[in-house]
Amino acid sequence: MKSKYIVIYKDIVKRKKFLKTELKSIILKSVMQNFQSKEIIRLSAYKKLTFLPKKSFISKQNNMCLLSGRYGGVYKFIGLSRHNIKNFGKFNMLQNIKIRSW
Repeated sequence: MKSKYIVIYKDIVKRKKFLKTELKSIILKSVMQNFQSKEIIRLSAYKKLTFLPKKSFISKQNNMCLLSGRYGGVYKFIGLSRHNIKNFGKFNMLQNIKIRSW
């Protein structure tokens, strides 16, 4: 089993890579959709866009818990998994969040 620190570090590296390639992809997409430019320029922009790494697109990013490194059951507005929210909610460490337990 991988250490949670390794998983969190890999996610940080992925997000930095996304930030680097985001501007390139936006520019290339706008060049592709500009029908007033020459067809050769649009085709070269399409070719460059296809060779960008696929892991760097935002649709390939997963929400991940900031503490445990879990991918499943992560709430966007807090960035924590359901397990950590429950643990923090027990001791009233999160504001405006109430935990119901049976």
